[in-house]
Amino acid sequence: MKPKDELIQLMPNESFRLLQWKDNLQEVIVLAADGTRMSSAGAGHEWHHHPQMELTLIERGAGTLFIGDAITRFHAPDLVLIGHDLPHYWHMRQPSSGFALQFGLSSEHPFWQFPETAALRGLWEDSRRGVRFYGPPVQAVADLIRDAAECGGMARLALFIRVLANLSTLPPQDRPPLASTTFAPPTSQSAYRGLQKAINLIFNRFAEDLTFNEILSEAGMSKATFERHFKRHTGKHFTRFLAEVRMNSACRQLIDTDLPVSEIALASGYGNLSYFHRQFRDLFGCSPLAFRRKITPN
Repeated sequence: MKPKDELIQLMPNESFRLLQWKDNLQEVIVLAADGTRMSSAGAGHEWHHHPQMELTLIERGAGTLFIGDAITRFHAPDLVLIGHDLPHYWHMRQPSSGFALQFGLSSEHPFWQFPETAALRGLWEDSRRGVRFYGPPVQAVADLIRDAAECGGMARLALFIRVLANLSTLPPQDRPPLASTTFAPPTSQSAYRGLQKAINLIFNRFAEDLTFNEILSEAGMSKATFERHFKRHTGKHFTRFLAEVRMNSACRQLIDTDLPVSEIALASGYGNLSYFHRQFRDLFGCSPLAFRRKITPN
């Protein structure tokens, strides 16, 4: 699979970019401040990172968010702040829609010369691990983002500031970080491209008998180089990452279907049912059937 880098270019008269998608993350609309609507190819459906921060509002849909070393389920409505250069990937289980705000505001930006911005420093630090938001202010932020899509100029900038202000007022328990550590992209662009190809291969073929040699061939790296870069970039060893992707698929099927555990194991890439049970218990502390009863008691 040819890797896709997301190149975020702001318009000369804009300090942030506002995107909308109405069906899937491959087809997004750039909502320019002057009212122009431009189609663009999105990258949210692939493992990627970009220098800009991103605030994503999921209005419709559900699936799995891979962010740094975290693998977490989500469903609309959901609001997540992704820090700069934090690798992420939205795996949607169904058609989805939502908005994304993309912005820079690095530590050298003049924005931080306003004393009032000190209230945002903690939020910026937390974003390096990704942040999910909860509580009443989330709906207010969603309304502000929708309003921003309908205006431009100072009015849009004012709404953007209000979005940040609302998020900064949330207490720590309502804005927990997602990843367990912060991440830095590989220093080599070719290394990043190789990792992106390998991770996309995992996402696309995890249910198959995928070998480590196939992964190395896709990445174009030696075993030692791949393992070093993969652990640094994802926070996990390859075998753990693959196991969690497969187990996440199994969890979704345990929740969303009535399929027997044996069929779910096979569809998630496990030909050995005993091994599937051992790995499931290792990750979740219970059997697949106990997990199903706990999550879907009725």
